[in-house]
Amino acid sequence: MALREIPLYLSEAQSLPDQVSEWIANSRQRIELYWDSFSKEPLPQYIECDFDLVALALAEVVERDLIDGKLFVEWGCGFAVVTGIAGILGLDAIGIEAEEMLCVEGRKLLAKHGVPGEIWQGNFLPSGARRLAEDTDPLVSLTHSIPAAYEANQIGLDDFAIVFAYPWPGEEHFLKLVFDRYARQNGLMLMYRGPYHIELYRKR
Repeated sequence: MALREIPLYLSEAQSLPDQVSEWIANSRQRIELYWDSFSKEPLPQYIECDFDLVALALAEVVERDLIDGKLFVEWGCGFAVVTGIAGILGLDAIGIEAEEMLCVEGRKLLAKHGVPGEIWQGNFLPSGARRLAEDTDPLVSLTHSIPAAYEANQIGLDDFAIVFAYPWPGEEHFLKLVFDRYARQNGLMLMYRGPYHIELYRKR
């Protein structure tokens, strides 16, 4: 793979812009309501990342001027919290989500709080990306049979300057292969790997 890791210099002493902090707090309130009614609309594949850590990383990427463009995409955006963070930080933010209910709720949440961002329902994997997986890989991202979201919106993954992903356990290598194959040269991939663990890669 032609991916080079870029070090991030995150610190607990760093603070987020007030609008970002408010957005995360409001989003957490909405997500708590979802968990309260989980039995009515179960989505067992929904797991949230550490929004504060991701926001710190995205803010650093923007402040260090590491991105060669403004178009951002979140793979599997859930309630669109990270998509909203990117929008507040000045990026042209798009979230891709397979679940219709989450698309609806993500759009409502963004609109309610006046946060810029778009939600596309569809598959975040580009057409043909499945062939990069090993036949023995039980990958959750391959369980969605819906079409890729890119063609319907007349855009390709190689149009995006930065991708955010929170892979399921064991999917890190596959998602990096997809990014390496379909992303543009100098594109960035920000990957949340778990508590206190976030990585940034550039395609060369």
